[in-house]
Amino acid sequence: MELALNFTLLLLGITILVWGANKFVDHSSVIAKHLGINDLVVGLTLIAAGTSAPEIFVAISAVINGNEDIAFGTAIGSNISNIALIFGVSCLYLNAASKTHLSNLFPFGLSIVMLGLIIFDGTISFSESMGLIGLFMLFMYILLKTEGIPEDDKSEPTALTKSLFLSMVGLVGLIAGANISIIFAENTAILLGISELIIGLTVMALGTSLPELAATIAALRKGKHQMVVGNIIGSNVLNLVFVLPIIGFFGTIQISQIVLERDFYILLVLSIVFIFLAYTLTKLRFVKSLYVASGILLISSYIFYISVLAGIV
Repeated sequence: MELALNFTLLLLGITILVWGANKFVDHSSVIAKHLGINDLVVGLTLIAAGTSAPEIFVAISAVINGNEDIAFGTAIGSNISNIALIFGVSCLYLNAASKTHLSNLFPFGLSIVMLGLIIFDGTISFSESMGLIGLFMLFMYILLKTEGIPEDDKSEPTALTKSLFLSMVGLVGLIAGANISIIFAENTAILLGISELIIGLTVMALGTSLPELAATIAALRKGKHQMVVGNIIGSNVLNLVFVLPIIGFFGTIQISQIVLERDFYILLVLSIVFIFLAYTLTKLRFVKSLYVASGILLISSYIFYISVLAGIV
C-alpha cells in the first residue's frame, strides 16, 4: 500500500514536471527572440541554471544535514545521467546539425579535468571550491565573448513581460515536480535499504535530472536542437563548478573511495564521448544513423550502470 502511494505521487510529480518544462522551454525561446539571443545561449544559461536548481538545493540540504555522500553522489550521478540517458535520448531524435561553438565545449572538458585533479587526494577543500567557482566565471566570460551581447529588444514590452511571467511559472512547476518526484522516489529507496551514496548516484541523481530530461524532450519536440546541446553542456558544467563547490564551502570533505575508482572514470569516458558527438554535430555532415546508434549505446550503458549499482548484475 505504501509503495503504491509513493508511486502514484511520483507520477503526479512527473506530470507537473513535464507541464512545467513545456511552459519553460516555450517562453524561454520567446524571450530569446525578443532579446536577440540564440537558442544555444538560452540552453547554456537560463534553462541550464533553472534545471540545475534541484541539484543545488539537494547539495545544500545534504551538506547541512551531514550527508555529503548524497550531495557528491547526486552531482556526479546527475552528470552521468545527463549524458548517458538524456543526451542518449536526444540522439535518437536529432535530425539536424547543431551550431555549437567549440569554445563552449572547452569549459565542459576543463571542468572534468579540474575535478579529477581536485579529487585525486580524496577530498574537496574550500580553496579548491573557489577554483571551481573561478572556472564557472570563465565559462560565462567565454559564452559572452563567443555568442555576443544581446541586441536591444524591439518587441512589445507587454509580450516580453508575459513570456517572463509564464517562463517563471513553468520553472516553478518544473522544480516543484522534480522535488515531489525526488521525495517519493527517495522514500521508496530508503524502504528498500539502499545506502546514501547509492541513493545519491541513482535515485537522487535521476530525480534531479528529471528537469533536464523534461526540458530536453520539450525542446526536441519543438525542433530546438541547439537548446538541447546547450542544456547538457550548461547543466553539467554548473553541476561541477557550482554545485560541487557548495560541498567544499562547509569545510574539507572526504570523498568515498569507490567514487574515485569507479564513478569518476565512468563520467570521464562519457564526457569524452559527448564532446566527440557534439563536435561531429557541429563540424561534420549530419549522419542520422551515427546518432541513433550512439543514443542506443548511451542509454544501454546507463541501464547497465544503474543495474550494477542496484546489485541486479
